Amino acid sequence: MVACVAGLTLQLPQSFLPTSDSGYLGDLAWIALLVGCIIAVMAPLDFWGGYVAPLRFNRQPISLGVFLKQWSRGVLIQSLLFLISSIVILIAGRQAGLTGATVCVLIMSILYVACQRRLLAAMTSGRWHAEDDKVDRSLEHAGSWNLKRLPVTVIHNMDPGFTGGVVGLPKFESIIIPRDFVDQLTAEQLAVVLARRLIAVESGGRTRGILLALIWIVAGFIVSASLPGAGVITVAELVTTSMGFTVWTFLGLLTLPTISRQSSYAIDAELLRRGADTETFTQTIRALDSVQDDEPSRGALVETIFHPVPSVDNRRQTHQSGSPMAWHAARMTLFLSWSCTGLLARAVHCNVGRPELWAMLPTD
Repeated sequence: MVACVAGLTLQLPQSFLPTSDSGYLGDLAWIALLVGCIIAVMAPLDFWGGYVAPLRFNRQPISLGVFLKQWSRGVLIQSLLFLISSIVILIAGRQAGLTGATVCVLIMSILYVACQRRLLAAMTSGRWHAEDDKVDRSLEHAGSWNLKRLPVTVIHNMDPGFTGGVVGLPKFESIIIPRDFVDQLTAEQLAVVLARRLIAVESGGRTRGILLALIWIVAGFIVSASLPGAGVITVAELVTTSMGFTVWTFLGLLTLPTISRQSSYAIDAELLRRGADTETFTQTIRALDSVQDDEPSRGALVETIFHPVPSVDNRRQTHQSGSPMAWHAARMTLFLSWSCTGLLARAVHCNVGRPELWAMLPTD
């Protein structure tokens, strides 16, 4: 983020990159070089976040070979998609200006929502199962709270921070949960996890979260492309736009988590209102936190700025009623920022060096 601010202030892209149309093959070469630079800069941070830190703090570390295999696959797929997004934006920008490029960014973002499950499958080595007896029993239990069932897929995750989530366009949703949840939680606790996600869909909170993320992406792209030296015609302009968008994304990390936390509290309250056992609910969020952040309490300022998922202590004390404003909006915005090469998409504290969490960031 600091590098992007420096690049914008000093207008570095205009000094080192093509400022005129050099042909799509030349543009592709320059963009590939820049993506390679991003990989090189991120590699030490990825190595620390995905391998060294879990090993040092005994957070279910994986072998170096497994880490390198997963990391290489994730980097290859994301880099390819960044290349495609960049070329699409340049082509649309030259043919139809900023309006055309913005429409393409919106379309690509919607495609990411529609294809998130497939993208996650491509980026991980996890095995998938569409049926599980324990999941069926938990869904039946959740049905006693008057919730409509959705398809559930279990993935054999390797990262303990992987939480799964809800995937698919509105009206075509399905739920993904990690195998760890099935193995470590009781059927009643698993029912709490599934019921919360069913409530997020049924209440419209998940749809509103996607809409807010799309609005944030489109607005940020337009603002960033309108900065001095930015645009959608040349490589220098596009890189300046990407830098501006990275700063915009950082602003989202400071503001959108508050909306996400409100949605978490509202879903918790609705689940308890429907008759879920309070003790089971508390045990569930404690169990999940212990194998993920293991941070049951946080300072108010730290949580307000950096954590869209509220701490265990705050969720126990706060049962805010009302409908979820925009569930999972903060981290969905990070994922959808792939459509315009958002540089923070895999560089936040919860997913750096952890490919399973690049295409599906942790949720509550």
